[in-house]
Amino acid sequence: MVVLNTTAQTKENAKTVFGNLKPHIGYFINPNFQFSKFGGATAGIPGIGAGLILNNKLSVNVLYKFTVSENTPAAVSDQLYLHGQWFGLKAEYSIKPEGVFHLNFPLEFGAGEIELDLKDSYENDHVVIPSDDAWYAYLEPGVAVEINLHKYIKLNLSAGYRFVSDVTFRNMSESDLKGLAFSAGLKIGLF
Repeated sequence: MVVLNTTAQTKENAKTVFGNLKPHIGYFINPNFQFSKFGGATAGIPGIGAGLILNNKLSVNVLYKFTVSENTPAAVSDQLYLHGQWFGLKAEYSIKPEGVFHLNFPLEFGAGEIELDLKDSYENDHVVIPSDDAWYAYLEPGVAVEINLHKYIKLNLSAGYRFVSDVTFRNMSESDLKGLAFSAGLKIGLF
């Protein structure tokens, strides 16, 4: 004896391989601050980003960061400091983003620039600033704990490692720019 069992499902509750095909797209801005090695010393690196988030799990944003510390590397005049800036993209995947605390896995990549700039205390001394700079590619994977503070605000605390391409600038190399990076930031938006 053969029994045939059939059940009817409506389109609304049918399970599919790709899940709900109507994605939810949100957006956010991302002010942040990072501490990392730069030019052989620890530097403060504020930044800003803006992006989109898909189904509250995958986000992609453009970003800009720059150094605010006036670190003077060895063999450079005390009137000058090493300045850096980064332009890039950041992709981030969230595990269980509906929880108050959850894990994120960010991957940042882009281009960075280093140059010498004049310290504020010497602006009126007519010092000639060397006009050379160096550009390099960077990749910064990491892990983050994100905290849902409010419906529209998330706090993100992360640790990562910055890898850089071959670069030489004065007496510095990529070893003076790569290393651990610790960040704190907010995501403000409609998720």
